[in-house]
Amino acid sequence: MDEQLVARVRKKLNDESVKLWLPPFTVNDHEGAIPDDLVLRYAAELQLDSAVVLGVFRHLRTHAVAKLAANKKYQSTGIATLRVRVVNQRQQPRREYELIEILLQETGQKLREMVAAVCGIDPSKVKLISGGRVIQDGSPLQEQGVRHNGQLMALILLETADESRERERQEVEINKIREDAGLLSSVDSDDPGSRYYMQIADQSGTPIPLPVEERKALAVAMVLHEKGRTALKRKNYSEALLLLLEADKEFRTCNSQLLRKVDNYALLCLDITWCYLSLKSVDQLFDAETRLKECEAGFRRSYGENLERLSAIKGNTNKEAALFSRLHLLQGIVAFHQEHYVEARQYLQKAAALVAELKLDDEKLAKVMALGFSASAARLALRAVGGDANLAIQHIITQQDEKKALQDKELEERKLKLRKRSLGKTCNGEWVNLENYDALKAMGFPPSNARRALQQANNDINGAIQILQQPPSSTSSTSATTAAPAPQSVLGMNENAWAQIAQQSIEPSMWTALSRAGIDFEVVCEALCRNNGDVNATLTELLGDSENADDDKEREAMQRLAQDISNNEEDFLDVSLDEELVYLKEFQAKLASLGF
Repeated sequence: MDEQLVARVRKKLNDESVKLWLPPFTVNDHEGAIPDDLVLRYAAELQLDSAVVLGVFRHLRTHAVAKLAANKKYQSTGIATLRVRVVNQRQQPRREYELIEILLQETGQKLREMVAAVCGIDPSKVKLISGGRVIQDGSPLQEQGVRHNGQLMALILLETADESRERERQEVEINKIREDAGLLSSVDSDDPGSRYYMQIADQSGTPIPLPVEERKALAVAMVLHEKGRTALKRKNYSEALLLLLEADKEFRTCNSQLLRKVDNYALLCLDITWCYLSLKSVDQLFDAETRLKECEAGFRRSYGENLERLSAIKGNTNKEAALFSRLHLLQGIVAFHQEHYVEARQYLQKAAALVAELKLDDEKLAKVMALGFSASAARLALRAVGGDANLAIQHIITQQDEKKALQDKELEERKLKLRKRSLGKTCNGEWVNLENYDALKAMGFPPSNARRALQQANNDINGAIQILQQPPSSTSSTSATTAAPAPQSVLGMNENAWAQIAQQSIEPSMWTALSRAGIDFEVVCEALCRNNGDVNATLTELLGDSENADDDKEREAMQRLAQDISNNEEDFLDVSLDEELVYLKEFQAKLASLGF
């Protein structure tokens, strides 16, 4: 039955305090009489056919009586009635809701099996969602927030044999995502020995210092969110919702103060609600309303009441305004389903104004794309500069230059880390200080001796100088620091021989890489000597061209996480607004039919 018609009649009944479960409509739990004059009056006032009004009356009466009976049964036996909306992206369900009766002490697995039996499918093909959370098999329903008369969503994952294998792979992948993100986020990015790691940064790109456990939880949540967004772009809403709810579970383990520093959780709430809309999950209205409130509060914190905070950071706000257009649209749709029609109209008007402002001229979009830029880059740039094609082109070029500068900076930082690693660690486990090392070289000390002196002196440059000034045979000293003899090269008397071997065995391209990394010739010769002439092992030690066991795990983790994730940090802002326009027209028409 058309939910809009039902909503209109229900609202009028509520306004007039008409109770369909009482006489004359219901007598002894059976259908009574529905007065003709009431039907005709409602038909006239609502401008509906009287047969339609009568059908809605009977539908609402049946529902009210069934709910009353379910309440009595729950009070006397403890057996709860749940309304489960079955969502199958491939076909329409046989009815709007399935009514399931179950004790709330039963587990999620029991409920899943009951829903599967009603639908005639394998339980492994069913995922249950309540209050924005996936119902877990092993816990009692009441501990998972399921209540009598509660509304749940059942996602039906009907699939071919290949798709079944793919789903199993995805479940394994989710667990692997947790492991990979947890591994990489626990790596110290400042450690010169770390090649692969994850870093959490704020809107300006500044890293946020976080305890390891919080960094791990946030990293896992953010990666799951990105994977969910990828599925959302493919319009695979069922898969997207499951990934997004997994991300939500991880975000909920983060410190609330931490979540206030970033806008990621607000964006997640927006994406989950968009999934609800795309799956037509009206039964998740309460969760949708809660999430939209959290989203709006998060946007206000991150961007400012009128995007002024964002403007101060980035200089323009039009791209982020697209997020507000979707937010207001969703707020309007939720308000409509709650029968708050005036509020719904206000939200939809806000959304419509933003969409009209942000909608791009197709010719200008084509002009920017004609220069080889992607549709996504063109859209974002045009919105950033207010729709001027020439300024948009310049904006993209400027962004590319800024990105190149950032990459160059990261490359320089990488070189510094390689230099540090090539120098090794001191006796107390710290990396040799580059500034002190370069200072000793500038004083004329041989690089190898300078490195070993700093290792022995634990980066104390004065102590290192004293060590370097001691004759090799000296054994007398007044301090522990100067007691050490001057460091001798591991090359010994074969220094020239190892230099010749290094020059002959290492490819010119590798010498170029070593030089770019700032690694001294003597350091290379010593590494070659330590590795008994093994060039590959030497390059591994100095440049990390091959991976040790830990690096190999981290590299593979990084490669897995990078799959399906855009390398454009503004990808989440790329909204075409086409879908928003469709929903706007649909709900504006519904409001108009109700006289709003």
